[in-house]
Amino acid sequence: MTDTKTLLLELHCEEIPARFLKPLSCEFADAFVSFAAEQKLGAPTVQAIFSPRKLAWRAKGLLTAQSDRHETQVGPPRRVCVDESGNPTIQGRKFAEKWGVDFSAVRFERPEGKKEPCAIAEILKPGRSAVEIFSDSLPKLISGLHVPKAMRWGNSSYEFVRPIRSILCVFGSDVVPFTVDGVESGNTTWGHRLYHRHSQSPLVVDSPEKYEAVLKDGGVIASFDERKRAIAEQLDAKALETGGRPVADEELLDTLALIVEWPTVLRGGFPAEFMDLPKEVLVTSLKEHQKAFCVEKPDSADLLPYFLSIANRPDDPSGLVAAGNEWVLKARLYDARFFFAEDQRSHLSELAPKLDALTFHRELGSYAEKARRISTIAQALAARLKLDAAQAKTAAELCKADLVTLMVGEFPELQGIMGGYYLRLKGAPEPVCAAVAEHYQPMSNDAPLPNSRLGAVLAIADKLDTLAGCFAIGQIPSGSKDPLALRRAGMGVTRIIWEKGLDISINTLIDLGLETIAEKVKNPPKDTKQALTAFFKDRAAYQLELSNIPASVRNSALAAGWMDLNDLKARCEALSAFAEDQRFTSLAQSAKRIGNILKDEEPLQSFSPDLLEQPEEKALAQRLNAIESAADYAALLPLLADLAQPLEDFFNAVMVKCENPDLRNARMALLNRLRKAFMRAADFSLWRD
Repeated sequence: MTDTKTLLLELHCEEIPARFLKPLSCEFADAFVSFAAEQKLGAPTVQAIFSPRKLAWRAKGLLTAQSDRHETQVGPPRRVCVDESGNPTIQGRKFAEKWGVDFSAVRFERPEGKKEPCAIAEILKPGRSAVEIFSDSLPKLISGLHVPKAMRWGNSSYEFVRPIRSILCVFGSDVVPFTVDGVESGNTTWGHRLYHRHSQSPLVVDSPEKYEAVLKDGGVIASFDERKRAIAEQLDAKALETGGRPVADEELLDTLALIVEWPTVLRGGFPAEFMDLPKEVLVTSLKEHQKAFCVEKPDSADLLPYFLSIANRPDDPSGLVAAGNEWVLKARLYDARFFFAEDQRSHLSELAPKLDALTFHRELGSYAEKARRISTIAQALAARLKLDAAQAKTAAELCKADLVTLMVGEFPELQGIMGGYYLRLKGAPEPVCAAVAEHYQPMSNDAPLPNSRLGAVLAIADKLDTLAGCFAIGQIPSGSKDPLALRRAGMGVTRIIWEKGLDISINTLIDLGLETIAEKVKNPPKDTKQALTAFFKDRAAYQLELSNIPASVRNSALAAGWMDLNDLKARCEALSAFAEDQRFTSLAQSAKRIGNILKDEEPLQSFSPDLLEQPEEKALAQRLNAIESAADYAALLPLLADLAQPLEDFFNAVMVKCENPDLRNARMALLNRLRKAFMRAADFSLWRD
């Protein structure tokens, strides 16, 4: 049985920015798997382990050495290697010496691709040990990491994310020796800084399996998942002491698990006088300034005057850490209360003119121009959906005004939300307030949608203006590049229409958006519309995938039309019920045959059933009226499914392109109308492709 061991590599650095930890860890893990395969060292499973000052990897199942391998070396022609007497020439002896064999072991034969016999030497190349390979290659793998904002320190020319202070690298119980930036590898590492106040010696890790246990003894929880779990449990326990629960925030929980080595949750409080601030302001202020959680009542969304912060140590002597957090937070909340009060001194309508000085895009103008375009789009959509156009106009004209407020200047995350609050405080109609607050939604592919219909309209108008404008000036997403998050905007428009059931076709939106941005268009309008249409088709396809629509249904339904997303949704839901029906597989074959027969033809729309002669075609004609008059897809699809056998019988018995022109035209017209009936639901020629 082949001997295998586990490799452990740790880079102990100065504090690494949280956003770099996981990407660097995953990149090295992937690179190491490829490296091991290239070096014939097996197919290891690599576990990435990271904490604020450590990037570590444990690779299990690595061979201890490469296998010996035989190689065939081809040398000069025989006439060059031996003389007329059969004795080796100088060239022949040099060939043997080069490959470390006696000349008597050299044989002569004609290799493939050669015109004459040549010298052949079979050599045994011993495999290298894994430790030797790692010593040579690990420094290159480390230096090959893509480090955003790589830096150099002191007099060193080595660039990395942060200074490397120590390197731990053991293969089984053996140290893998190498040097990176003057730091030599060994079998030791360092724990928490507080631990080493009392212990000046490094921590010894004599086997990869003991890594987490050794670090835990040194005050470091190595596993990100374990730190995150510990924080979540402590948050719940500390919040329960106040009679509340932590305000859920998965992003903040991940961040905390990335910036501490030994997390301890501390509870603090703030004066009740700040409770008159909007909940979003308190939550955002605590999150952004203190990386702290708010506490809310368990039976409502109302906040309690407490917060939960994190300490990177196992205790809080004399409560100094919690007191310090309270002191800093109180100052921040005074700032927030000042911003909130100052912003209310003016109505948003008075602030809106300042948007002329705030650039949205250098080629698309200011935010004031954008607001006017949003207003045009929103009013048109509101009229179509029978909403209050005047309210749509007001909401659109003011939706960006909070960008010039003090609060949004401090917390950009609150854009829109604060606009809704300020309008509500000035007595604006509730639909307008809600629409302004919701118009940035959804913020991601799985984030909440606007609750109100006017909010949905305003959100679509905002995103559509951005999309139409960027496509009009040629800034179209390509590959993995999408700096303006246009795919997210397109997906937001698609999701809102899909999930809200709004009666708006994509074609109408595209025309409206391009008409509104017409004066900014640089590319030919036809090309811009074509590109935007293809873009939205991709979003519609992705929406079907997110909705778990089977592949056969997605492909065939999209091909039959997708601009009306409500109709597409209804068709897909009806078709999904038939996804496993074997009759539709047969129907797909018939649809392909119909398509081939009608290719390059211009069949008539009407025909006389009396012209049909054979029972099989008459049977199809009798079913046609019921199929064409089906009221909805739930009624249509069973009728189509029942056509599978009659169509099979038809093709087996009937020659469509017969000699009789009248009969031929009647049969072609029958198939043409059947094809159109199919296309009401799907292009069945693509079913299960």
